[in-house]
Amino acid sequence: MKHYIGLVMYVFLSCPAGALSAEWPDSLLKKCQTAQSTGYLTAEEKAVVMYINMVRINPKLFADTYLKDYLDSAAIEKTSYLSSLLKDLNNMQATGCIEPKFDLYEMAKKHATEMGVKGKVGHNSPTGETYEMRAAHLSKRYKKVFENCQYGYGDAFSIVIDLLIDEGIPSLSHRKSLLNPEVLYIGVSIKKHKTYVYNTVIELSSEIKKK
Repeated sequence: MKHYIGLVMYVFLSCPAGALSAEWPDSLLKKCQTAQSTGYLTAEEKAVVMYINMVRINPKLFADTYLKDYLDSAAIEKTSYLSSLLKDLNNMQATGCIEPKFDLYEMAKKHATEMGVKGKVGHNSPTGETYEMRAAHLSKRYKKVFENCQYGYGDAFSIVIDLLIDEGIPSLSHRKSLLNPEVLYIGVSIKKHKTYVYNTVIELSSEIKKK
């Protein structure tokens, strides 16, 4: 779960759709848009997938363009978490793009909707189901499953950057899962939240189990 106590620490800037860096060739951007033709995702949810793919497919270029532009224009505290993100992106090897899966989306949508209506946070459902209980059906299909929850932002760029910085999370679990080379599939849902305006749930999974 993404922390929510420090939500006011950052004021993220939405990255306009028409402001894509010239340093990103069209062929590379197109490769990152794996959710473009997915009918059940909103434009912002598709953009979440695209930004995650951009970081994965060329982490250093993302750091030198999108992240740099953001840091140059936003009043953001230069914390150790931000420093470690920059170090990770400049040193990590590129990995593959991830693709949307409907069953992952269904689970993300259900949790985001229920938590938003109740104003709750975390991985346990409002009725007390743990993540392991909620994800039991996914664990039967995929070798590994992960869940990220983010609160307070409704635009894709802010959501992804917040999870990548992972401020206040010593394990960096959100950053690590988004950049995990074993992750192949994604489901994402952005819903209104009673307390934090918006909440986003991202389900991630590794390869499908062989029958």
